Amino acid sequence: MARKVSLGIAIVYLIAALIYGGWELLLIAAIVLIMPVAMIWFGDEIGDYVGGFHRIGKPYITKRSPGSLVSLFGWALLLAPIVIIILRLLR
Repeated sequence: MARKVSLGIAIVYLIAALIYGGWELLLIAAIVLIMPVAMIWFGDEIGDYVGGFHRIGKPYITKRSPGSLVSLFGWALLLAPIVIIILRLLR
């Protein structure tokens, strides 16, 4: 269910980008939407990632993240433009 809803919202964003900004904005929107949609769809897998190292040998990510929290942040990123538009209309 979450995948279908997030995909639907992403498609609406892409259609709006194409209508209001043309092909260039469509490409930018598609690139920007990859991360929130991936966080929603693959929250558990992304949350399980541990690794990456600084130059001094300390890891960037030292603990696993809950998949539900990763998905929640994905939803926040995906819905942020809608919230911003609503807040601007209420002004």
